[in-house]
Amino acid sequence: MGLSHAVLIAVILLTCSFSATAAPSNSCLECHQTHYVEQGICAGCHHGNQRTSRKGLAHSGLIRGRYASFTNSRSAEVLSGIQLAEKAACRRCHVLNDTGNRLATNLDSLLWTAQPEAIRSALVNPALYMPIFHFSELDLNRLVTTVLAGGLKAGKALREPPMVVHFSAAESAKQNIFVKNCGSCHKLLSKRDGGLGVGIVGPNLSGLLSKFYPQTFEDNKTWDEEKLKRWLENPRAVRKNAVMRPVPLKPEEWDQLLKTFATS
Repeated sequence: MGLSHAVLIAVILLTCSFSATAAPSNSCLECHQTHYVEQGICAGCHHGNQRTSRKGLAHSGLIRGRYASFTNSRSAEVLSGIQLAEKAACRRCHVLNDTGNRLATNLDSLLWTAQPEAIRSALVNPALYMPIFHFSELDLNRLVTTVLAGGLKAGKALREPPMVVHFSAAESAKQNIFVKNCGSCHKLLSKRDGGLGVGIVGPNLSGLLSKFYPQTFEDNKTWDEEKLKRWLENPRAVRKNAVMRPVPLKPEEWDQLLKTFATS
């Protein structure tokens, strides 16, 4: 037998060996029933690795069925989640669907960088300067699905700059106008000064002067500099039963407060 024949036989044996041990093209169907075939392959909705029969590897990065409708931007879950995100004013701090303030993590990046259950956990156990929510189980499903849908629409960024929230030293923070006059009742995540305040009696004021903050001024109006100034000068002139006291500020203090509220 010549050398060429030996090489050919070796190639055939190697090919047969590889074919016998190669993972099936869609091992998901060994355990799960086929559904929604018109939407494409299993990994399109659930991620994971469908080319292995080893459960641990197959389920790595898996998106559970309760979030799988993120691939359909018109699904009831995504549309309901968008309404919830608007009501909770998530964009006061986050970018979602390529819109919002950059005070905290870009939610559009989480599809590619975080597990859905980690997103859910962040909503249940908020970070230090994040508002405290009380979402139902169903609403949590919808919000996580919407975050994943936003990431799919935005696409995978080549490089997402890290989001760093800094905290001023205790003594220097005491000199901040917001901390001195508002921080005992309110919290604020700011672009310039990081996390400020310790209060939970009043609402979280992150993004107050942006278009993404809830319309909670009189007659459901958006807050702006003029309205904030009116409110601080005499809250009860705006809302008769307001419990907040007036906050008189010198011109230079007012300017400093506005810089703290700036989101860009």
